Amino acid sequence: MKRAMFILVWFIGAFAIMAQETLDASDPSNFVVGGAQGFHFLSMNLLEVQIIDVEPEIDNAITFGVDPNSLEAGLPVLSGTGGTVNEDLWLNITSRTSGVERYNALVYSNQPVPSGFTIKVQVLNTTSVGGLGNSGTATGAEITISETPTIVISDVGSGYTTDGINKGFQLRYIISNSGGGSLPVGFEILYDLQLQN
Repeated sequence: MKRAMFILVWFIGAFAIMAQETLDASDPSNFVVGGAQGFHFLSMNLLEVQIIDVEPEIDNAITFGVDPNSLEAGLPVLSGTGGTVNEDLWLNITSRTSGVERYNALVYSNQPVPSGFTIKVQVLNTTSVGGLGNSGTATGAEITISETPTIVISDVGSGYTTDGINKGFQLRYIISNSGGGSLPVGFEILYDLQLQN
């Protein structure tokens, strides 16, 4: 407990009378004449932040090739089962909202998916692996990719998944190429965070 000592001096005629009083300085209600309080307001204006990316960050391209060992007369060329699967990519999210706002993570393609192709994506874990806060909940359903944005993760609030592979939401891509064609040059699958309605 901090104590402050004040010496009060009164002069009466030619005599000086001195008195000493001890105050508890940790309790403002004990302050006497001469004490004052000051204050000021503090406010912080934090920007909202929404970031989404696919890891590994440097090279997250998926290549679906032909396995020569799977070729068999009468079966599709892409593979022995007519399709292939990739589970190497992870979706990472960082979000800070200024209130009760929630966001959806959407997936879509930047160009039409060619006829004969079917590309599906599925989030394998419904909640984030790692991170803190509210990084959303995945649908867990297979989503057929098109130019129309489709919700893959909903209810993203303030939170983060942690960065890198094996963090956040694991993606499974399933591709079928019954027509034996190629994807157009520059074809991309995009992820976006948008405010929930």
